[in-house]
Amino acid sequence: MSEFVLTCDTVIIGAGTAGLEAFMKASASGAYCILVESGPLGTSAKRTGDTPLSYLSAAGQSCHAIHSIERFGLTTKFDPAIDNHHVLNNLRAVRAKDTSEILSFIYRIPESNRLIGRAHFIDANTLMVNESHTVKFKTAVIATGSVPVVPYELSKYQSQGVYTTQDFFELDQLPQSIAIFGSNREGLQLGQALSYLGVRVVVFGNNGLWNLTDESVISAAVDAFNERFDLVLNSYTTAIEKYERGFGIYYLDSDNYENHMGVDTILTCSIRYPKLDGLNLRAIGMDVDRNGCIKINEQTMQTSIAHIFAAGDVTNTTMTTDKARQQGAAAGTNAVTWPDVKQCQPAFALNILATDPEMAMVGMSYEEVKVRARAGNSFISAEVRSNSGLFLITHNDGGLLRMYVDESSHKILGAELCMHDASHLAHLLAMAIAQELTIEQVAQLPYFTPSYEAVIKSACEQAIKNIARKAVGL
Repeated sequence: MSEFVLTCDTVIIGAGTAGLEAFMKASASGAYCILVESGPLGTSAKRTGDTPLSYLSAAGQSCHAIHSIERFGLTTKFDPAIDNHHVLNNLRAVRAKDTSEILSFIYRIPESNRLIGRAHFIDANTLMVNESHTVKFKTAVIATGSVPVVPYELSKYQSQGVYTTQDFFELDQLPQSIAIFGSNREGLQLGQALSYLGVRVVVFGNNGLWNLTDESVISAAVDAFNERFDLVLNSYTTAIEKYERGFGIYYLDSDNYENHMGVDTILTCSIRYPKLDGLNLRAIGMDVDRNGCIKINEQTMQTSIAHIFAAGDVTNTTMTTDKARQQGAAAGTNAVTWPDVKQCQPAFALNILATDPEMAMVGMSYEEVKVRARAGNSFISAEVRSNSGLFLITHNDGGLLRMYVDESSHKILGAELCMHDASHLAHLLAMAIAQELTIEQVAQLPYFTPSYEAVIKSACEQAIKNIARKAVGL
């Protein structure tokens, strides 16, 4: 029996990126809010996502730069051997600083508005926290995030050298060798960073590579990554053996040849699952999809129970931090004004992966423009390789940009790219798309020579030529 009964306008479950944004928006609107978090405090992006991944990527790039100076005709008078034993300690120190602002915000919330503990729904207007606090609410926002999952066949080794991103960054030091399962954001970024830091790495992936849908860009990315670390796609793992130290992995490659390799450590990144266990959603009749994510109205953030909203990873486990923040803001705003809810603008599609070379997707993906074309909206594509100009001068050649343009309006629909400085190029393309500029207008913008940005001008000029050829039937 609970000892305390609390009443509020809106309860927010989860103090991650989406949950904190929902709490701030709802509180700023004058609603009396209660924030519930089971811990650990600090967002997943800061603890196990963006911050540690970006730190290791930066550290790896620094190592790679030292070992790559010979490309410029330079030599060193010292042995450039890298000692990586302290990199994880430094990572945790940086992470602590990066998380301090969020923790400070949470601890400034009055204790009457903040509950630390596990929660579950009693009914659609009542929440129980730690079996000691009953929270009566008018509206709720579920933003409990997601967690990485260890596949069943590896779960028995979880305390013997099999890790997820939840615990990998807590190791004393980096392993000498590692197998990473998952060609998603975490798998690719960690795989490359660790390889640059002197770890022997193999990344096992499925048919896809990150979120890319354009086969030409995927092929260019695979070629680039295989020059930097072992990337094994379309493989089938037949057996994993535990040795006294490390693991033996047997797998069939894409040519159906059997291979064997030994590694010290295994990192699983391929599966994430919404963190909804124990919330008792089934009892209150909330709909979830086949992946276990909460079904929502993408315009209002409402779940199948109109006064309960959801945001962040619980709605889609491939969520970006920016989209989670936008969803949280929309959910918090609508939770206060319910039943008068507003439709929010969909998040602009801009997704970047800080590998080397970088990958990016902006606007509509290739798959999306093909679906659009089947409805009668034709498009043309332009393809430019980064084999000249500043890319060649700086030894950053070998990438690919594919841009998709509406045939009738000449406006850019989207692009997928894998090349050096793709993050910057994607932001420039995003601005052009948001301003609804035509390819002719973008091609006429000023471009310094030599510059990486000139590849956008080349893509627009290629698109103009392709449209002209199509118009005359060539």
